[in-house]
Amino acid sequence: LLVIQTPAKEKAKEGETVVLNCHFDSPRHSPLTDLMVKWYKEDEKGQMDLLENNVTVLTNNSRFFMSGDLSRGDASLMILNVTISDHGIYFCEVTLPDRTVHLAVKGD
Repeated sequence: LLVIQTPAKEKAKEGETVVLNCHFDSPRHSPLTDLMVKWYKEDEKGQMDLLENNVTVLTNNSRFFMSGDLSRGDASLMILNVTISDHGIYFCEVTLPDRTVHLAVKGD
């Protein structure tokens, strides 16, 4: 699974809306319902989860939304009304859950 975040740096003024791009090349044999999309932020305070599968993790903050179309390989993040506290490094993580395979072998 290839995930691409561009550009590496994004600038915004307080009060603006910003979109952080995240695109992925999903294997064709996997349904979209199996994809796990997570956005998190790192700053001087540590790591903070923002979104998991289009659900805002921060219950007191509804400014973060998944703005992309997963069926087109787009898991971009939209941040409304940007504030100084939004400064940091943002990560997009797209994964497929581990699958197990059962092998039954019969002897002659």
